Formats: sequence, structure tokens, C-alpha cells
Amino acid sequence: MSKQTVGITSIGYYIPPGILTSKEMSKLSQLPEFIFTDKIGIKQKPVAGKDEHPSDMGIKAALGAIEQAKITACEIDIIAYCAAGDYDYRFWSPAAKIQDALGAENAFAFEVKNFCNSGNLGIHICRNMLLADNDLCYALVVCSDKLSMLLDYSDVNNLSTFIMGDGAAAVILKKGELSNEILSYHGITNGKLVDCLKVSSAGTKFPVGGKPIKDELNYLKVEDPKELERILQDVYLENYGKVIHRSLEKSGYSIKDVDFLLTNQVKKSLSKAILESLNLKDEQTLISLPEYGHLGAVDTIFGLAKTLEANKIKPGNIVVLASSAAGFSWAALTVRY
Repeated sequence: MSKQTVGITSIGYYIPPGILTSKEMSKLSQLPEFIFTDKIGIKQKPVAGKDEHPSDMGIKAALGAIEQAKITACEIDIIAYCAAGDYDYRFWSPAAKIQDALGAENAFAFEVKNFCNSGNLGIHICRNMLLADNDLCYALVVCSDKLSMLLDYSDVNNLSTFIMGDGAAAVILKKGELSNEILSYHGITNGKLVDCLKVSSAGTKFPVGGKPIKDELNYLKVEDPKELERILQDVYLENYGKVIHRSLEKSGYSIKDVDFLLTNQVKKSLSKAILESLNLKDEQTLISLPEYGHLGAVDTIFGLAKTLEANKIKPGNIVVLASSAAGFSWAALTVRY
């Protein structure tokens, strides 16, 4: 009996039309524009409108994936909403909202929250669910975040977060699909860094409706950016390499077999360092940061979609989707086209 496969049969994405340029970010932060354009490597990023929320963008991306897969919403068995967790509402299910909006009445819907790793993890979980249950055939994985709302440009300690933008991407996974076959996943976490990056308000420690809280607690805060950078220098590339090599090893491959590495979008120097540490070339990745910023868990799926659209990925190519996330975690997903 042949081994059952699960592959990515379609990808949809949605990028909001609003734009925040490097010049505008420079003005907001009172930092020279070259810091954004030259040092970080960003020219602009998409920003959702005031009335455009994560679930809205996710629905649009999901509709695109369903249309491309040539299936109906009723055929979807699983919906996983994978994001950083700043949903339309604090205590609420965006997965259920999308299930209802799509008319996917036969789907079980749930959330996956692992920050920028959420998409890779969601694909891994859904693949395993499809393989474990003979009744299941299709899964929809939706990544959508409105990260721009978390940013306080007046606090330059948070400069590393200013690349965050808004957008959504979605994939349809199909049991028996041979193209974009999902092979293996590997992830690791270093919890020592957990308090380095957070939004403090609206949790149980700083609840809404309690004593008045400082406005700064409503924004993403980088605690001691110099110390964070020092720690990450020691572990970032090492852990990135670990998850990539282990995911490939589980798939029966090595780094020499990799045709494309698609990562979450980081500053220019770090992106270059990742490739160099793995002996990969610039043409083996996609750098979307200059035009699209960092879209959280959307990055790797969006990168896969754009690389496929450019007809760069050929049958049999080995593609690794790799990401790092707050918490801090690293994860890699190996796919064979």
C-alpha cells in the first residue's frame, strides 16, 4: 500500500491597498529615512484600513484559495486560523467567523497561535489531522494579521518592529495531492526570551476595565533592545539552521538538495546572514520586505505564492518554509513540488 500524501493544492492571498512609506515611517519616528531604506531594507509596507480587520482579510485570502482549488466551501473539512493572536476581538474565534462567512458548514474550525510560526505549524497540524482520519480530505489554513496597529513609532527602542505590516494568505491542503507535497516539520523554542517582546494590556495582569493603564502598554514593546539583540545574535542563526537541517533530515534530504528557502521577512543584514550560513544563493529565496514589509505568519505562504507565480519552482524542487517567532520559536516545513 502506497504512502498517503497531503499537498498544498492552492494558495490565495490578500494585501490591503493602504501603504505606509519609509518616508512616512521616518517622519513618525523622527529617524533618518536611510535607516529604513538602507539599513533595514524597507521602502513601504501595506497597512489595512480602519474598518478592515484580520478576519476580513482572511476571508478574502480564503476565497482566493478556494476558487483556485476549484472546490466548494462545503467540501472543506478543517479550517485553522493561524496568526499572532491580535484578533478582531479579544475573546473570540476568527476561525468560526471565516467558517460561517465562507459557508463551509461541514468544517471544524479552530485557532493556532504561534506568532510568525503559526502558518507553518497550522499546515503541519492540518496535514496530520487529514492523514489520521479517513473521513477528511480538505483543510483550509488561513493566516491573517493586522500588526500595524501594535506599533508606536515614537518609541525608537521598538525600531525592529516597525517593518510589521498587514495582510493575509491561505492554503488549501488536499489528501492525495502530489504537487507541493508536505514532507516534514521541525520546531524548537527558547523560552528564556519570552518577556523580551510583548503587548502588556488586555491580559489578566493589565485588564481592560481595571485601573487606568498607561497608553504605552497597548503597543508592542521591546524590552531592552540591546540585550535582546545580543541574545539573538547567539542563538538566532544557530536555531534557524537547526530546524531547517532537521526538517530536511526527516524528509530524507540535506541542505544541498534545497532549491528554495522562503523565510519570514527580517532586516536586510539578517536575511543575508541566514542564506550565507546555509551556503544558499540570493536567487534561492524571495525578499519581499522592500515592498511588503513583514507580514507575520503570512510571509512564508506569500513567498511561496509569489515564487510559484513567477514560475521559478519546478516539479521535484525541494522548498523549505522557515520562520522565527516571538516567544521565541523557530520552525521549518519541507515541501516537495
